[in-house]
Amino acid sequence: MKHIYIIIGVMLLLVSCNGRQHDAENAVAEFMTENLNNAKEMRITKFSRLDSTTKIKDSVFVVLRKNAETSGRYKKGLQYAQPSTRKMLYIVRVSYKLGETECSDTYYLDESLAKVVAVKNN
Repeated sequence: MKHIYIIIGVMLLLVSCNGRQHDAENAVAEFMTENLNNAKEMRITKFSRLDSTTKIKDSVFVVLRKNAETSGRYKKGLQYAQPSTRKMLYIVRVSYKLGETECSDTYYLDESLAKVVAVKNN
């Protein structure tokens, strides 16, 4: 009987993790669609596994945000969410094509996985 509870627990854990991954992918895809200069040419090819961090300082956000705007891929005046005071962020990397050009960016999302806090062009 104990084995059944363990199996059910593992299954629930896997289902909840996949849901969070899906939420992150949706938030990133929506951000890209709204903010890429050539969003109509964008085709997402791969998402990395969702990860988390507490190690990023506010000064890093300033640099990442500035670099994203000057990269030429994104529109000027990008609007980001503010990171929470707890500083827990989620990270997902996305590989995509803009026309024939292969690109890759790393997205930093808030704890809700609904809003992008910063993007890093890789």
